[in-house]
Amino acid sequence: MNDNAFAPVSIGPVTVPNRLALAPVKTALASPDGTVTTDLVAYYQRRALGGVGLVIIEPMYVDPRGREHPRQLGAHEDRLIGGMRTLAKVIRHQGAVPFAHLNHAGRAANPKAIGGPAEAPSAVACPSTGATPETMSEARIHEVLAGYRKAAERVCSAGFDGIELQLGLGYLPAQFLSARTNRRSDRWGRDRSRFAREVVAAVRSATGNRHALIVRLSADEKVVGGLRLEHAINLVQQLAAWGVDGVHVVTGSSCDSPPWYYQHMSLPAGVNEELAAELRKVTSLPVLVAGRLGDPDRIRTILAAGLADMVALGRPLVADPDLPLKMRDGREAEIMACGSCLQGCLARVRTGQPIGCLINPAAGHEAEPSAPLPALGTRLVVVGGGPAGLQAALSAHLRGLDVTLLEREDHLGGRFTLAHLTPGKATMAGPLRSLVVAVERSGVDVRTSTEATAASVLALQPDRVILATGSVSQIPNIPGLQNPVAAEDLLTGKHIAGRWVLVVGGGMVGIEAADWLAAGSHVVVVVELLKAVASDMETVSRTLTLRRLEERGVDIFTGTRIDRIEDDEVFVSDVEGSEQRSLGRFNTIVIATGRQAHDPLSASLRAAGVDVAIVGDAIIPGQVIDATAGGHAAAFGISPSDSLGTRGHAEARVSGREKKRPRPLTSGQGQMRNHELISTLRRYRLLSLHPGELPGPLATAQVVRADATCVAGCIRILAVDDLILVQEETADGDLLVRYLPSLERAQVFVERRLDSYSRLWHGLSCPLTACRSWPPQATGR
Repeated sequence: MNDNAFAPVSIGPVTVPNRLALAPVKTALASPDGTVTTDLVAYYQRRALGGVGLVIIEPMYVDPRGREHPRQLGAHEDRLIGGMRTLAKVIRHQGAVPFAHLNHAGRAANPKAIGGPAEAPSAVACPSTGATPETMSEARIHEVLAGYRKAAERVCSAGFDGIELQLGLGYLPAQFLSARTNRRSDRWGRDRSRFAREVVAAVRSATGNRHALIVRLSADEKVVGGLRLEHAINLVQQLAAWGVDGVHVVTGSSCDSPPWYYQHMSLPAGVNEELAAELRKVTSLPVLVAGRLGDPDRIRTILAAGLADMVALGRPLVADPDLPLKMRDGREAEIMACGSCLQGCLARVRTGQPIGCLINPAAGHEAEPSAPLPALGTRLVVVGGGPAGLQAALSAHLRGLDVTLLEREDHLGGRFTLAHLTPGKATMAGPLRSLVVAVERSGVDVRTSTEATAASVLALQPDRVILATGSVSQIPNIPGLQNPVAAEDLLTGKHIAGRWVLVVGGGMVGIEAADWLAAGSHVVVVVELLKAVASDMETVSRTLTLRRLEERGVDIFTGTRIDRIEDDEVFVSDVEGSEQRSLGRFNTIVIATGRQAHDPLSASLRAAGVDVAIVGDAIIPGQVIDATAGGHAAAFGISPSDSLGTRGHAEARVSGREKKRPRPLTSGQGQMRNHELISTLRRYRLLSLHPGELPGPLATAQVVRADATCVAGCIRILAVDDLILVQEETADGDLLVRYLPSLERAQVFVERRLDSYSRLWHGLSCPLTACRSWPPQATGR
């Protein structure tokens, strides 16, 4: 196919074979000391193999105080050159051009990663971290400039063909450029472009004319008082004279406008290319543009219309590394579309886990062996066509198994079909469509409108069965509650809500339902028993959604329980049962208090001697990324808890025999009830509890083992009835709760987690005030 996207383009002294670039995306795959790892090399090798012309690797910090993440790649010491050389060589061997991306985060640096306060031109706090930086001295400014120069020397000697300098996105050079963050009265404040100019000069002095040099800048920071298009135009007009070979256009600021920085799915499309077009009018330098540009038609339009010379793809190549090849070969229907959900590429990385992807469970695991396991048979039956079942079927087919997928509805997708229906989430239709199409094209024997029974499954003579039978709504016991409406029934049109609507439950499902209702001019009230709402949502999405609810006048009552309903009037009280009051009358009561796993088949199949795995909501209701991760893992015969950092839910069985769980344990407060704990876990999606909001079933559980470490101030194995869980405090002060199928598995998981933390934070100061000891000390074992 003749396509302008695949014409070569020159960037200074470097010729790039096509006009598609991999944009820099943090992976958390480097080692804690900043060195290149096998996982990191495999990740970039896979992207280069997919046909992209230019690979701009993730941000490399030029100085330890400019670090954003404990597993960020470094360029600050000579010892790192060997790993860089391997990385550049592997990228080039796959036919792509390797560029290094150099950065200092300034006030956006992670205080926990750098072991102290961040630094910036002025002491202006970063809203995203909540930290106020120290003002840089004249001497310190020169140290950082020298760090840029030395880092450039290292990456050039390592074999990178070019360097991208981060002058935008609210990082240190942009902080000097902006009057919002640069309040100095010295020469660095009187001429706010001075620092950026000297950074470019320092790097260019190290590269000479043999390497390309491009800069990344925000054409609009999208914050009052921040850098705007006129500032970007002024800067771009000077770049050629500074010795720059190209411009990479983005929007936003890491501290002040995260939704634009991350290009959240709810933002309007097309903004970045319009800004890039304005900058292209004032420079002869080649212009790259990035920002949710994974649609081949948009790429062609941008290039054909001359809006930019190259298109940079970040998350689209996390989701599908082969996008360039599929686009080149006319196989666009096979592209696995990115939904810009941020669940794997932001939420996971922020919690210290390697990069992941809702639609590509292999992302971040490219170095892991993928050969089929001989212990598994060749004939697999998957029951359920939601995200867990679809991914299980697809992954199993790709490893060579003969797969039959049974789905009782007349269509595939399960609850994934609801994801794109709420406000700001239209792009989630892309990954749903991609996953369904991939399964339908794969050769999997798909049988829709088929109700699976134990007899019908056994008739297929499977060597193994994966159950992805989903979940059902959980209805709370509220006196007087009549004709409640499940949140999903509103989205599908099965039920039409009245004017006055009460949403019971303030987790992600309830908050998104309230958002959808409020957009339709309903008067909405949300009641949540806990002190916070939407704790299970990705951070940027949560912020934007709650902002919309406030603008639309939605009342949210936290720490509130519903006591009774009389003649459509709802009476509530606080969690202690005092201050009873009426919220008024409502036409519709929407229930979003969690879901209950639906597993009607496993007992019968196991009794018949069949090897069974349960995945997705059928074991513990969660989010789509949990379902696809669990389905992928089950297709390889492993539990995701065996793989550190994977949060998919799967329950693995060997040869049809169920592993024995420990006998029920009791705590000093008495034995916990299973249904209480399960309800709590569903409500929280196993993620993002705050220590002060620990629910009763977990707070009073029997502690089998507890460790105090310099990162996990509270990592504990809990036993509640016959359930085993691991509760872990993250460096951000949140709590993660994971279900483990056995006490033995939980012990192994904790040991691996502690070992990972030991390596991750070795040599760094403790980020938690709860730290008491190192090495970890076990109790109650």
